[in-house]
Amino acid sequence: MVFFKVFLELGIKSLVPFLAFDARSMRSLLDKNNKSYFDDEFPLFYKNNDGRSAIDTALENNQIRSVNLMIDYIVAYQNSYYYCHLFNYNAVELLNKGVLMTKLFNSKIFNHTFDYDEWPSTNSNVQKQMSPFN
Repeated sequence: MVFFKVFLELGIKSLVPFLAFDARSMRSLLDKNNKSYFDDEFPLFYKNNDGRSAIDTALENNQIRSVNLMIDYIVAYQNSYYYCHLFNYNAVELLNKGVLMTKLFNSKIFNHTFDYDEWPSTNSNVQKQMSPFN
């Protein structure tokens, strides 16, 4: 009930950015024992109205363990190109601070396969693949 009340008082924002400054809180939240509550239909990490996410808060507070836990969660449960906006402006900072980015770069977040028949590499018509643009 307390979390629901805070959620409403904050203007229906995610509470995760408020917990991101503490590595123990994030470890408890993202613990494998809570796996039954994790669902890709209800994302845990997204940007609030102010354009910031929990990753931004954790980076400001140099919580590298928290960021690593968040990235592991995002790759496992929010593995879609839709969530690449979480890393638009902080990818270089993540690399500079030594965050493990291999799983993220190999995930569907940064590797989206185009499923469009007119795209040259996926078209089965070889003549159409080699035709000039104009």
